[in-house]
Amino acid sequence: MSSQIISLDVRALWRRVLLFVPVLVALVCVWYVARWCLGNTMAEWLPEPGAAQAAARLAPDDPQAHFTLGRLAERSFEPEQLAAAVREYEQAAALSPNDYRLWFELGRARGLAGDDAGAERALRRAVELAPNYPDPHWYLGNLLLRAGREREAFAELRRAAAENPEKYRPQVFEAAWRSAAGSVPAVLAGLGDTPETRAALIEFLLSRKPPDEAARKAGLAEAVRLWQGLDAGQRHAYRATGEKLRDTFLNAKQYAAALAVEHDLGGENEDAPAAERLLNGGFERPVGPAGQTWYGWQVTQAPQAQINLDERQKHDGARSLRIVFSARDPLDFHHVAQLVVVAPQTRYRLSYFMRAEDLKGTSTVWTQVLDASDLTHVLAASAPVPTGTGDWQEVSLDFTTGAQADAVVVRLSRPPCADAVCPLFGKVWYDDFNLQRAGGGGSNVAGHTAGR
Repeated sequence: MSSQIISLDVRALWRRVLLFVPVLVALVCVWYVARWCLGNTMAEWLPEPGAAQAAARLAPDDPQAHFTLGRLAERSFEPEQLAAAVREYEQAAALSPNDYRLWFELGRARGLAGDDAGAERALRRAVELAPNYPDPHWYLGNLLLRAGREREAFAELRRAAAENPEKYRPQVFEAAWRSAAGSVPAVLAGLGDTPETRAALIEFLLSRKPPDEAARKAGLAEAVRLWQGLDAGQRHAYRATGEKLRDTFLNAKQYAAALAVEHDLGGENEDAPAAERLLNGGFERPVGPAGQTWYGWQVTQAPQAQINLDERQKHDGARSLRIVFSARDPLDFHHVAQLVVVAPQTRYRLSYFMRAEDLKGTSTVWTQVLDASDLTHVLAASAPVPTGTGDWQEVSLDFTTGAQADAVVVRLSRPPCADAVCPLFGKVWYDDFNLQRAGGGGSNVAGHTAGR
């Protein structure tokens, strides 16, 4: 191998010029890219009219610059500027035809400018480019709804709600409700009569704030009918919806209706609530703190009264309820209670067993039966537990429910103290609570309708 030296003669003028062509091309490319980058950065990070116009001059082929100009023109709220916004959005979409955001904004602007046909074309292009994004479906659906094309409109609105239920589902149901003039069958026809739609419509009806009590009751009755139209499997699948319906009845103090929904949710077992029946009357099963359920014994511990189950001292079965008082100061005691659904205008008898040990105090404990809708209305009250020590004895209370009553509260509480100093010491046991209709056995509550 031999080394070779190649030399170029650049003394000729044309050869010198030829050497500068690549450099010149590179400089032009750098200048163009620099202008584009600067314009794009200004358009994105300096959204002000002067900066956006400068960005468009620096990078006339950058869609971001025209998009920013369109946004600024639209936000001016001046009618003549809206046409300018449309032109800028159109130019941006033409420069970047596969960006759904540009078509979406163009559709919105055209709709604001009154060009519904142009808005529909742009929004349909946005939907085509981004079928899983909810916003284009939402705006297209509203555009079609204003045009009276309800079937097409609700197809788009349903898609928006499916993609973002938290944001759009309430709005979709509100639009359907207004369009159907409050007709539930018409809403279901527009949105599709499926279990999912029914459950969502129940929650919509529960969340509405009607103008008057009659409208509230009507909406609640419709929610109940929708719930009853679901089969057992569907109710299980939409349990959260059922719980909201039940809680609505509880907040409205419609306990019989709440019980009916509770049965749909929990089925039948010994711990399930039932009309005209005290649960766990013999305290054979644990009692939880208040608030875990709305039925069963509600037990709230007090600093000067220890409430526990006792397996050593009982009237029957395996255990009883024991309360140990050590109150040197006045104690406002009402810490054991249970709500029971009953029938209106019906006579009942509550019976139970109690005993005391070393009980001392001028005011001890008594058992009250209260109207659940008004806890100040006492239907019956026992005599206070005698002081001292005594063996088990049976206590019975007779009471009659009111014309509108559907539940009572059985409560262990302390009568008011006559003296400023009112200590209470000792132990009290309770066992075998039972509720029956006076003169006969218990029966099912009839004639209670949800949403009355």
